Amino acid sequence: MTESPLDPRSARAWPSCAIPPIPPERGFEASADVELRPRYEDVTQDGRVQLTALMPGLGAVWRALGSSDKLDTLRARGILPILRRIVIAGEAGPFSAQAPIHYRGTWRLARETDGDRIFLDMWLEALAPVGSTHARPPAPDAERVLVGRVYAEHVVTRPFAPPSERKVTRLDLPGVPAVPEDTHPFEPAEDLVAGHTLGAAAEHTFGVSHTDSNQHVNSLVYPRLFEDAVVRALAARDDVPAPSALLARAVELRYRKPFFAGDRAAIALSASAVARGPHRAAAVGAFAPAGVAGAKPSCTVASWLG
Repeated sequence: MTESPLDPRSARAWPSCAIPPIPPERGFEASADVELRPRYEDVTQDGRVQLTALMPGLGAVWRALGSSDKLDTLRARGILPILRRIVIAGEAGPFSAQAPIHYRGTWRLARETDGDRIFLDMWLEALAPVGSTHARPPAPDAERVLVGRVYAEHVVTRPFAPPSERKVTRLDLPGVPAVPEDTHPFEPAEDLVAGHTLGAAAEHTFGVSHTDSNQHVNSLVYPRLFEDAVVRALAARDDVPAPSALLARAVELRYRKPFFAGDRAAIALSASAVARGPHRAAAVGAFAPAGVAGAKPSCTVASWLG
């Protein structure tokens, strides 16, 4: 991705939503390829694929990797990778809702730089032929181009153990180092919005419709609500032409703790036109418990729109 443009008024750098490079294989990882047909609503009127529509591909790759003995052993010991950070970047297309999307994904282990957390990170590429939903479907052998990419960072933990036993600092798996060789930093959720003055917060009450089988608000609810809030905020200003035509093209989310059905969230954000680059607007924001003074954000977001 290109370097982060600057806010023309404050000259402050916006987060870049960059996907980190894939570390080298260490001999125990696995990769998988799957194909999924997009839903009709996953493709916009101009043929671009919604960023959140790429996430089912990540779940499909997880299921395809389910036969991995390494992951099976972790699950059998009550150890699970818990999603903490997502970066998604989408391409222009156009793409057809009638053509399947090919997903290619892999995973790596890492340890926290200057810390003892263990991460399971995943990378995903989505590819499909260029096409139009209402034209003749692309030929089966049509060339595939990049639809988008996903990076998902998970912290390895024992989520159902007593609090004092949840943290995992070593892995006891045959053929896997007890402490991963590769490292990367743990970046707190609040760091994503550091240095930005967020505007007045709008409140949102979560319902059961926002939840999933993990008994809390689904991770993909946040980028959808945030994109709606950004478009509303830009529509009230005059520095971004046709804000209703904007679509999120890159997004980063960092999760600190979940919301549940019945919880109220205060959504605060800062959005602006950008000075250069392929996107026309950028925004950062936070979801925090409503009515709680000084509460840390439960989820933070940085998004590029074009």
